[in-house]
Amino acid sequence: MNKRLSNLRKSSRALAGLPVLSQTQIAARWKLDPDTVRKLLRDHSVPTAPGPWKRARYAISEFWRVEGVSAAMMSDPEHHEALFEALLTANDLAKVLGCCAATVRNYARDELLRSVRIGATIRFRKCDVSALLEGV
Repeated sequence: MNKRLSNLRKSSRALAGLPVLSQTQIAARWKLDPDTVRKLLRDHSVPTAPGPWKRARYAISEFWRVEGVSAAMMSDPEHHEALFEALLTANDLAKVLGCCAATVRNYARDELLRSVRIGATIRFRKCDVSALLEGV
């Protein structure tokens, strides 16, 4: 029990200094329109972060949860820099890899490339792509 409480305190300290985002910033991160972002926030029951702002803001840790980031990665500050980067679309990644977007989506479907599902869309992290390219 004591060790569990200690781990909980450690992870909450790591998440305490993280930023909060507006719906516009989230839409830019996910490269989605604001209406889709609002629907996803509602579907995933993302709570608003307390604060003095006029419009709702949300803790970035809640978006990492929607993106499927593990609790261990969230609480490890070494991973935060990679997690803060905007996600890539299949078209963006296809330009980097020099192939077509369908190939990138096929790689994700066949689990050759790690992807993030956000609603009906598919996105990619730069760190996962660089890890794939370094492994080649």
